[in-house]
Amino acid sequence: MSAKRSAPRNLKAAIAKLATLYPTPKPMTDPLALIVWDNIGYLIDDTRRTELFEEFRTRVGLDADKIMRAEGRVLLDIAKRGGMNPGTRVLRFNNIASIARGCGDVGLSAALKSLPLPKARMLLKKFPGIADPGADKILLFSGVSVQPALESNGLRVLVRLGFAPQQSSYGASYKAAVAALAEQGTMERGWLIEAYVVLRAHGQVLCKRSAPNCMACPLDKSCAHLPATGL
Repeated sequence: MSAKRSAPRNLKAAIAKLATLYPTPKPMTDPLALIVWDNIGYLIDDTRRTELFEEFRTRVGLDADKIMRAEGRVLLDIAKRGGMNPGTRVLRFNNIASIARGCGDVGLSAALKSLPLPKARMLLKKFPGIADPGADKILLFSGVSVQPALESNGLRVLVRLGFAPQQSSYGASYKAAVAALAEQGTMERGWLIEAYVVLRAHGQVLCKRSAPNCMACPLDKSCAHLPATGL
């Protein structure tokens, strides 16, 4: 990294500059689809994740009843190409379907929208692989609630840029970062989704955890260049 400099002063301007590098595609909005996306593989890149997700959509379907009726060999075939522990992933697929079916005929999306926000978060966190960051993403992308969301790459970018302080734990750092988005950004669904997508992409492409490519970053001259240890 280059020498430490003062942090950029305007978060919205920083997001706008990064957005020129990472166009925001039309977001996925169905909660069940978002949960399957997160569980389709382990430590795989987005290209592979997209391929497996589309195969799951075609061969199984993004419906709780269809997932429950799917043949085990089909689920296992997809799971095997999603990384380690494929058997555990098959169990997760069935668990996802079981929890979603528990919402009754209204379906997961309608159930989430009918609940007070704290209970909607609790329901989402029953699903495998969904903790606070994942729940925030689903609530935002599905339109259930307009609130900031980040994943680990985006969190690292905000901390390194100096917009959010790094805390003693990941959970505390996450809370500080989403608070910074709420205070310094725009509490509008489209902007928050763009911020999520752009910050995640920047953390994957240039602001990597190890060996970040600072010279190629359009924010290099104003970046605080904080280490973001462990993020």
